[in-house]
Amino acid sequence: MSSSLIKSSFNIYISGFGCCKQEIIASTGPVYDISRFGISITSYPESADVLIVQGFLNRKYVKRLLEIYDAMKNPKWVVAYGKCAIENAFTESEDALINTFKKKMDFNIYVPGCPPRPEAFIYAMLRLMEKV
Repeated sequence: MSSSLIKSSFNIYISGFGCCKQEIIASTGPVYDISRFGISITSYPESADVLIVQGFLNRKYVKRLLEIYDAMKNPKWVVAYGKCAIENAFTESEDALINTFKKKMDFNIYVPGCPPRPEAFIYAMLRLMEKV
């Protein structure tokens, strides 16, 4: 990692529905142990640095995502994790709420896959740490 690294740890908040969450949770276990890189999962958006958006989007989920995003303190980063989240981030929509979400959310990194493996998640988080 770079010696000019400013951010040396991340608290992540995982949102959404779907199988991607299981792969992220697997990265916290003894095989991958993501905590060795200073990355931990939090249950509270107020203490999160990174919002992980995974799963499909619907109006209720988008409304909740906007609430979570607004509750996070600055600086904050957003990751689109998995095929569903990435495809939804680029899909055209007639829905004003979803368009508001897309304008407000500035995805810092995209992690492709269905679902992405824990190794891909760890790699993405380390790249994000280098960027900030």
